[in-house]
Amino acid sequence: MENNYTLRISITSACNLNCIYCNTQRKIDVKSVMSKDDIMGIINAGFKAGVRKISWTGGEPTVRPDFIDIVREAKEVGIKKQSMTTNGILYYKMAEQLKDAGISKINFSLDTLDPEEYKKICGYDGFDKAIKSINMATKLYERIKINCVVTKANRHVTEEMINYFDKYGDKIIIRFLEMVPCGQMYKSNKSIFGENFLSVNEMIDDFKKIGKITPVDVEGDVPKSLYYKIAGKMGIYGVNPNYSVGYVCDKTKCPKIRISPNGFVSNCSIQLKYVRDFRVTTQEEKNKLMSEIVNEKKIEAIRVLSISKNIMIFGGSV
Repeated sequence: MENNYTLRISITSACNLNCIYCNTQRKIDVKSVMSKDDIMGIINAGFKAGVRKISWTGGEPTVRPDFIDIVREAKEVGIKKQSMTTNGILYYKMAEQLKDAGISKINFSLDTLDPEEYKKICGYDGFDKAIKSINMATKLYERIKINCVVTKANRHVTEEMINYFDKYGDKIIIRFLEMVPCGQMYKSNKSIFGENFLSVNEMIDDFKKIGKITPVDVEGDVPKSLYYKIAGKMGIYGVNPNYSVGYVCDKTKCPKIRISPNGFVSNCSIQLKYVRDFRVTTQEEKNKLMSEIVNEKKIEAIRVLSISKNIMIFGGSV
C-alpha cells in the first residue's frame, strides 16, 4: 500500500563548493559511498514498502556522474515524485535532462546576491552560474524554492532577496533558514555561532518591516516551516526554524526516511537507535529492513495520535 513517506537520499558527500559554514576540509572516502546498484536496491526496497517519493541531497547531487541515470531508473521503478536540492553550479547544464529523467521539484541554495560575497562564502566564483540555473528552472517548473541561510552578518540579504526575486511572483518561494552550530567555521571558532545566530522571529520581524504579513499554506517536506505573503510583494516567503525550536521531532508530520551516502537508513535523524545498516545486504534483506523502518514510522504516528487524543479527552496540551 502506498504511503506519504519520502526517501531523503544523500547521494554523495562530495560538493563542488567549499562554503565557510560547511566542511572546507571535506575528505571523501570514495569506497564508502554507495554505488548505483546500492542506491537502486534501497529505492526498490522503498517502493516495495509503499514509498513513492524521493528527495535527493548531498553534498551536491549533480557532481555524481551517474545522477541522471539513477533518477531515470528510480522513475522506471515507479517513483512518482522526485525533488532535489542543488547549489546550481552544474544544474543548468543538465536541467532539461533531469526533468525528462523524473525530477519534479527543485530547491536551490543561495545565501547572497553579491558575487564577491558569494565567492567569499562559497570559495568559488559561481554566482552567475547559480543565477543561470535558477532562471532556467523557472522556465521548466511551475514553482521552485530558494533556501537562504541568514545570520546577523548577512541580515541585509532578506530584503535584497525579496526585492530581487519578487518579479517572479509565486513561481519562486524563498525560505530563510536559521544558522546551525556545525561545520568547519564553527569548529574553528565556537563563539561564532552565538555572535551570528539570527532567529526566525527576527526574520519575521524583518518581513513585517517590508509590509503586513499574512500566513499561507505551502506543501512541503519540512512541517515546521512557516510561510507568508507580504503586502506589496508578489512572492511567497518562508522561515525554517532549527536551533530556536531545539531541533524538535516533527512526530506524525515527519515524512522522511533518511539515507546517508554510505548506506545507513533511518526513520529519524535525531535518535540513532532507529538506524539500519543497508551495506552488504541482499535485496531480500533490504526489503525486510525497509519494511521495518516504514512500520516503525506508522506505529510511532499511531502512538503519538493516541496520546494526543487522550490528552484532549482528559485535559491538558501536547
